[in-house]
Amino acid sequence: MEFDSYEYQFLMTGIPPGYRFEPTDIELLQDYLWKKVNGDPLPYNIISECEIYGNQDKEPWNVFIETSTETFYVFTKLKKKGKGKNIDRVAGCGTWKGQKTDPIMYEKMKIGNRKLFVYEVKGSNEGVKGHWIMHEFSLVDEEDKQIGDYVVCSIRNKNAKDDTDDEEPPMKKMRFNSEDHNPPEPTSSASPLQTLFSDWS
Repeated sequence: MEFDSYEYQFLMTGIPPGYRFEPTDIELLQDYLWKKVNGDPLPYNIISECEIYGNQDKEPWNVFIETSTETFYVFTKLKKKGKGKNIDRVAGCGTWKGQKTDPIMYEKMKIGNRKLFVYEVKGSNEGVKGHWIMHEFSLVDEEDKQIGDYVVCSIRNKNAKDDTDDEEPPMKKMRFNSEDHNPPEPTSSASPLQTLFSDWS
């Protein structure tokens, strides 16, 4: 039995055709990363685990689709340099260079970090295929220490151009999040966020 691309998308991710995956920072932390680090089932299969750091063939254009205008979401494990706290961010012929870090807040409490990175090729810009940027999302505890080894990253090529944007139907611009999928009722009266943050307290 064969499926077209739209049927395949729905079967693999549970996201209906015509929707885009555009989670908020809170949704990425609560519904995906928190469950990932705790080994709980994820609501959808749209975020896969991917190793983005390493010396061989880890340039972003070798890992992701160079010409795509989409944002790619992946879980990855951070690798420390030796026994120190610094993270090894070498990726092929270049490195992911940190630009800034912003706190992610919920009800005046810091629950995570959003870090911005730009991919830079060592030595020169020759051979660079696009302008790749990454946002890295991590969970933190009350002492601002990272929770778990995993982070979730959103990566895209800013130089990619989509010639079909003008032909895209309006439905494609609709936002999709976990509330649209009618998740099962919680077993307790507390909301998922209340349960999440009570675990941190």
